Amino acid sequence: MRFRNILLATVIVLLSSCGWQLRNAQIVPDSLGSLHLSSEDSHSNLVAELTRVLDLYGVKVVPSAAEASYSVVIVDYRRTRRTGSTNASARAAEYQLNEEVDFLIVDAEDNPLIPLSTASVERVYEFNERDVLASGNEERLALEGMREDIIRQILNRLRLIPEEATDNPEAQEPQ
Repeated sequence: MRFRNILLATVIVLLSSCGWQLRNAQIVPDSLGSLHLSSEDSHSNLVAELTRVLDLYGVKVVPSAAEASYSVVIVDYRRTRRTGSTNASARAAEYQLNEEVDFLIVDAEDNPLIPLSTASVERVYEFNERDVLASGNEERLALEGMREDIIRQILNRLRLIPEEATDNPEAQEPQ
């Protein structure tokens, strides 16, 4: 029994010291404060999903930049779909989906904390012309997964804000 406890403690120490964490476990710092999301299409699925995820992590998303400690400005959003390969009949057999979001993160005084960055994802899915419904569902699932990856990339950049704000002497308040 004692050996098992020592072994368990050793495994826990080793796992925690190597930086291991559960997959998809995002950590948004508590010091983030309030956040404003700025986009041309404020009702897009991306903004709605990003707002939902931030809310899950306890980040208060406010409606105006004046109320926020930081703002995520979505500058451009691009989605493309092109034929990836063709079958013997010269019809599409695979489609390639690309999604890119250009964004920057600014503080309350509109000073850029994180310069213009691009979050991008690419997926390929098979298209079966005999089963268009299943192919449509596969495309929809691929697009949802792509949006999750884009949000994960934005959250990873948000995680850097407090570090960069404290490293930047202009962002520090006078004492």
